[in-house]
Amino acid sequence: MARGTALVVLALFGSAPYQCKSDDPGMARDDTPGEALWYLCGRFAAAHDDKAARETLTYLIDRYPSSRMAKRAKDELAIEHPCVGVVPPSPSASGSGAAPKASP
Repeated sequence: MARGTALVVLALFGSAPYQCKSDDPGMARDDTPGEALWYLCGRFAAAHDDKAARETLTYLIDRYPSSRMAKRAKDELAIEHPCVGVVPPSPSASGSGAAPKASP
């Protein structure tokens, strides 16, 4: 009986989703709030709205101070035009960090 219970428990743990913290953005399933704000800053920068970009960075730092994007946000606030060149990954990249290859 105990062996059967152990096998059931092992099977349940084996089928549970694997969720582990990773600093590899290619392994992330969804954008974190900090990443979403970072990309929003990039959109403001592309629209030449430095004021909105700075406010977004400040909000990111205040609201998510321990996020990995907060340090980058602090660095960006020190430059004249923050977030210039920040481009969100393609939604069709399917989490790989790169655009899918075209079919021949």
